[in-house]
Amino acid sequence: MIGRRLILISAVLLPILFSIGCLKRKESIVVKPEGTVTVVIEYEGDKEDFDKGDAMPSPASGWKVDREVKQNDDKKEEVKLGGERTFKPGEELPGSYAAANDPDAGQYLRFPTTLTRERRKDGEYLHFRRVYEPRDWAYVQFWADEHIDDNIKELGEKKLEELSQEERVEIIKAFALVEANKQVEFARRALEECDAQWKPDHWMLARRSLLRVYEEGVDWDEIARRFSNLPEEQRDGQFERETQRLMDEAHEAIVRSLKQDAGYDAEQIARFEAANRRAERYWVISNQLGGHAFEIEVTMPGTIVASNADSEEEGTVKWEFDGRAFRDRPYELMVTSRLPLDRDE
Repeated sequence: MIGRRLILISAVLLPILFSIGCLKRKESIVVKPEGTVTVVIEYEGDKEDFDKGDAMPSPASGWKVDREVKQNDDKKEEVKLGGERTFKPGEELPGSYAAANDPDAGQYLRFPTTLTRERRKDGEYLHFRRVYEPRDWAYVQFWADEHIDDNIKELGEKKLEELSQEERVEIIKAFALVEANKQVEFARRALEECDAQWKPDHWMLARRSLLRVYEEGVDWDEIARRFSNLPEEQRDGQFERETQRLMDEAHEAIVRSLKQDAGYDAEQIARFEAANRRAERYWVISNQLGGHAFEIEVTMPGTIVASNADSEEEGTVKWEFDGRAFRDRPYELMVTSRLPLDRDE
């Protein structure tokens, strides 16, 4: 039963690993001389990017928002989200769009934003700074790079009927290893979060239990043959159902090991389950952010002295980047302008 499922992994993971949705995120930020800051947003993309991805501005997080949902020519739902919020001089600027009571607040993109004022002999300087905090990425991407090489990517572009038996087996093995190690990474992070006293041998036994679900008793040639006999119109639904069943089985195996080998009680298991869900959620959001296209404009009062922006025009600077910019590293936006001193001073 386990072996039959492994062939189904590839069709589900191919789009996950190599194709992510695109959400356009435009923000226009206007700074007034006295320090008032107005932020206007214009976001658009697939409904799934809004509903299952990063936190979006909302009334719950203090924004005036309008949202429009419509179907495109492919019958897919698209969302346009507009919003505005004005911050008084000295008021804290947003570092996230999560609502204060959102239980997933720690999973979302963070971008601490500050506006500081400095008085010098030649004028008053305003410093705008935003830092997109790094999203952990390499810890999972390592396994994709390790097992999904150029050859596998090329095979993944072919139709099933064009693949030889050997090529089908090659794809199955590669994607099974990626998925298995991804689950291992989530579980390890969850264990470290929920149990400060975890024991190395308990972890290794739990890890072994999870990997065994993917590895033991698998006849790669047989599952490849079974897959080729599956009617094309049934494949997508079957892929999704069966792959989820395999992942659930692997998760159950690691939970069982934590109970038997580490002696976890119901409360400890509940903490582990919650931490594991957070680890999975964090990666899903990070993955989707990679396809988000950011356009950030900042209009400063006075004369712009310096910035690290991509372009500048008539007091407005602009940056354009995508979510890969802050994978495993921070991405910083900075601009400084100078206002003349009051002549009466």
